[in-house]
Amino acid sequence: MMKIILLAATASVAITSPAFAEVKASSDTGFNSVHLNTVEAKPDEIWKRLIAPKDWWNKAHSWSGSTDGFYIDAQANGCFCELFQEKGDDGRLKTVGSVEHMRVIFAQPHKVLRMQGALGPLQSEAVTGTLTVAMEPSDDGATTKISFSYVVGGYMRYKVAEIAPAVDKVLGEQFRNLISPYKTAQDKSIASPDGFSLDVENLEDAEPVATPASVGDNPDSSASDVQPQMRRQ
Repeated sequence: MMKIILLAATASVAITSPAFAEVKASSDTGFNSVHLNTVEAKPDEIWKRLIAPKDWWNKAHSWSGSTDGFYIDAQANGCFCELFQEKGDDGRLKTVGSVEHMRVIFAQPHKVLRMQGALGPLQSEAVTGTLTVAMEPSDDGATTKISFSYVVGGYMRYKVAEIAPAVDKVLGEQFRNLISPYKTAQDKSIASPDGFSLDVENLEDAEPVATPASVGDNPDSSASDVQPQMRRQ
C-alpha cells in the first residue's frame, strides 16, 4: 500500500535540490506545495521524461511496489495510472488490477501538464488535488524553468499541519527524480516563487478579447466580430 516515507537528504539529492521548495500556503482545509528549478535541458526532453513516470517515480510511493505499470496518457481525460501486474503460469506479465493516481485535465506538450487527483493517502479523503507541471525555455534555449505546483483542498481526516509537509517532501522527491538527469543551471532569478508565473495562472497571457457588453457599445461591431479565445489557466 502506498505510504509516505520521509527520506533523509543525501549528497546526490543536494546537487539537484530545487531552487525553491516549500508548502507555500496552507489553511485548515488545504495547502499548496511548490517546487521550482532551472535545468540545462530543452522542454521537449523534459516532457518526454515527464510522461514516462515509470522512469522517475519512486516505487516506494506506488500501490503495487513497482513502477513498471506506471503511465501517463498526456491528453485531456487521460490517466496517470498504475497497473498491478504479475506473472502468469506462462511466465508472461498480466494485469490483475489498476489504480488512478491522477486524471489529465490540461495538456500542452513541452509547456504544461495539469492533472487532478488526491495522491497517496489523500485518495481516501474528500479532497481535490491539482498538480500543475509547467516549463518555459530561456531565450537562448539553453535552459528550462520547470515547476510543480500541487494544490489540495477539501475535507480530510489528517491535520493539515502534519500531512502538508509530508506530501511536500514526497512530491519534492519525485520532482528531483524527474530532473535528476539534467544539470542544474546557476539561475538565481528563481530563488523565490514570487512573480514566477509557471506554477499557476499565467504561463502566457492571452490578448484581451472583447466582451458582449463592449460589442454592444460599438454600433459598428457585430457578434460575429468576436472570436472565442482560450486563455491558458
